[in-house]
Amino acid sequence: MNRKTRRHVEKKVGKKGAKNLAEKIFQFEKLPEKCSACHKSFDKKDKAMVQSWNVVVRQEVVRLFCPTCIRKTQEALDASSEIIERSITKDS
Repeated sequence: MNRKTRRHVEKKVGKKGAKNLAEKIFQFEKLPEKCSACHKSFDKKDKAMVQSWNVVVRQEVVRLFCPTCIRKTQEALDASSEIIERSITKDS
């Protein structure tokens, strides 16, 4: 981020907001080029892909997931939570 842009952002959102934005822009450079689960390729210039794929950042590690992998993960989590709920109600 150049000086003029940084000053403009600092004026609008404050220094903490500008620093936060700069960190996110830096992390965007670390974005993988394919899905971290199924290795499907990702095009940063495709607007539809950018809006539909999910990015997960944990401890400076950036992971990218396609909509299919996110859906499969959500379905697995829902199924496991149902199993846990059933076992809790049986024990009660």
